[in-house]
Amino acid sequence: MGHTTFRGKFRAGVLAGAVTAGLAAAALAAGTRAEGPGAEATPTPTVTATVTATPTPPVPVPTPTPWAPSPRPNPPGPPADDWAGFGPVDAEPVRVRTGDGDCLNLRSLPGTAGPGPRQCAPEGTLLWLRGAAVEADGETWRYALGMGWVAVRYTVPAPDAPRGFGPFNTATVLGTDDGSWTQAAEVTPDGRVQVRGGGWLPFNAAWAAVRPSPLAPSGRYIAFQDHFDGPAGGEVVDLATGERVPLGKAMPLLWGPGDRLAVRLPDACDACPGAIGWTAPPFDEVTPVPAAVAWNLAWLPDGSGFVTWSAELGLRAVGLDGSERSIPLALGSDEWPGELSVSPSGRRVLAVPFAGPVRVIDLQTGEVQRIERPQPAIVGGRCGGSPGLTSAWADDDTVAWHEEGLDRQRNGIWVVNLRTGERQVYPFQAVLELRPAGRGLLAFTAADYSPAERVPPVSWLLDPGSGLAWPVTAGMFAAWR
Repeated sequence: MGHTTFRGKFRAGVLAGAVTAGLAAAALAAGTRAEGPGAEATPTPTVTATVTATPTPPVPVPTPTPWAPSPRPNPPGPPADDWAGFGPVDAEPVRVRTGDGDCLNLRSLPGTAGPGPRQCAPEGTLLWLRGAAVEADGETWRYALGMGWVAVRYTVPAPDAPRGFGPFNTATVLGTDDGSWTQAAEVTPDGRVQVRGGGWLPFNAAWAAVRPSPLAPSGRYIAFQDHFDGPAGGEVVDLATGERVPLGKAMPLLWGPGDRLAVRLPDACDACPGAIGWTAPPFDEVTPVPAAVAWNLAWLPDGSGFVTWSAELGLRAVGLDGSERSIPLALGSDEWPGELSVSPSGRRVLAVPFAGPVRVIDLQTGEVQRIERPQPAIVGGRCGGSPGLTSAWADDDTVAWHEEGLDRQRNGIWVVNLRTGERQVYPFQAVLELRPAGRGLLAFTAADYSPAERVPPVSWLLDPGSGLAWPVTAGMFAAWR
């Protein structure tokens, strides 16, 4: 595959500089006199002198040196071995049983003497225990994946809990080393692991910023920017063949249906025509969208365009051909709708802001359904704490998003049925991404930050119908097939 070409016209910026130099000389002569009460005036003598001018030698003006970036150090090579974390997760399922209906505290460390509880699991919550037991403060503690340390006397075995890959045959996941290199692998229920894409790739898939997963919905492609080349454009890797296709200056922004990829084009201002483009397999051509599309966008489910929002233009549906349609949405001057995702039917948009109500907006009528929620104490999750999107649709009636910074009984993944209003909170702490897995299931990646338990990021499945979530395989951002 060759380099990606661009369709359409782009404006190029021009960098100009100027160097100036100046010289100055001055001479000053002054007389003296006595002043003060009783002092006699003394005439100031007049001095006459002959001054012979001496030519000032010319001062050479330095020749400006063009600016050049400092040489980049040679990057360290990739790890010698494959990522050791790939493979199905083995954990022990239990349910919370406190006996009095109270919730069970989830802690960052075993024992009660350390930091306070970070979450609280309601009676009946399914937990997955991993690692050795620890004795502390008169209790026996086990680590619950994605949640924290629990006192095991308040749990009972759950032999009927779901396990494995559910209706799927494979999962393609990502693993990282120390934050500089990423590897992709295909994992199967029988534990087979096959590294894809030719080995390690030079970027950090777990980088904490607001951006979607680098893995395409099909699991075949990865889009990324080289960790060692700074703000250069992106590239796409075909995990089936190992081929890498440069995208020129285009920067990967958001995967969509049919493995279409939205990209940011830096030669146009944000929310200006041509600022957003798109490409699709084999990724050898990038087409700018001839209408204004802001970075806050979501693909329409048929891949024909985006729903996008900006403070200047409001909420709009924009086609890849440049067609536009405004969608009424009343917001306060200090509000924004937040992270956007479109329902499977394409009729409604889920908008999840950092704070304030969650909104479900009908794209045809503009009708808004508000879901009130508590005001967070801190801004988390979607604001720099997650490398992927953390809101999604399970089906046309079920939405989900991750909350951080509420009280300990309301942090976690919220799942809401829009028809009945029923809601359930799954107390997962560090959710890196939340997406539809297909067949009515949700998929998410949870990271674990326990000093006593070295647990890699784990990809989970969640069934809103049964209210159960279970760990499947180590690795991030699973694409299920």
